[in-house]
Amino acid sequence: MIPVRIWGWVLRNLPGIALVAVLAGVVWTIGAAFQDRTRLRAELAATQVDLATAQSSLQQAAETARIHRAHLDRAADEARAWVALSNDLQQMEGRDAPLSPLLAATARRLFSTSQ
Repeated sequence: MIPVRIWGWVLRNLPGIALVAVLAGVVWTIGAAFQDRTRLRAELAATQVDLATAQSSLQQAAETARIHRAHLDRAADEARAWVALSNDLQQMEGRDAPLSPLLAATARRLFSTSQ
């Protein structure tokens, strides 16, 4: 049990004790607020780094997609050219007409001198 003297001292100094308790609570609350602020700033910095990394990855992916689309367009153009060439060759079948006498003589002269 608490002796009567201590109760008397506590009751006499109750306003001062209450004031000290309130001030301690205010200091503790302000300290917690500063700690939260520091923690939030650290989280913000980490999030900004993550955001910059994600934006960089997104830009790289967009550049890769652009290059891939250009490659696919080129490949499609080449495929169309090959189809057109194949069609031309197929349409030329059966057109093996002999050369005119002038062209035949010219070809003989050209090929006989180059050999």
